[in-house]
Amino acid sequence: MMIENPLQPAQHSVGRLISNVAARAQQVLGKKLEPHGVTPQQWVVLVVLWWQDEISVSDLAIHLRTEKPAVSRLVDRMEKAGLVTKTPSETDRRSIILSATEKAKEKKQLRMIYEEINAVLLAGFSDEEIEQLFSLLRRVQRNADQHVQQN
Repeated sequence: MMIENPLQPAQHSVGRLISNVAARAQQVLGKKLEPHGVTPQQWVVLVVLWWQDEISVSDLAIHLRTEKPAVSRLVDRMEKAGLVTKTPSETDRRSIILSATEKAKEKKQLRMIYEEINAVLLAGFSDEEIEQLFSLLRRVQRNADQHVQQN
């Protein structure tokens, strides 16, 4: 297959399409969170803390599939913003435990904002199409996970 304009990304690149959709979804999320003074990255951390009271920075990094130094920088900014508190673990002094502050707990209504994002992104889709889309994307994710684990 010959590409007419080599500067344009391949139209049938799954990675490119998923990346573009994810970027737009982040923009939609950012606009919805902006009035609440929370960034999309902070929201993801807060969702974890709204569902469980505490988590270590190391476990959070694993959960977010992100390197620990990047999570540490994000958490430092969140602490300065008054959204999280950091305390040393009682069982492992090298480990830092995060918890949501009262300021963050007051924003707990935002934990389900992904439903609003889904409504925007999936407008015009039937219930059957939505279920099929999620099923196909889960298969794509499993394939990618398997490939990464094997190599």
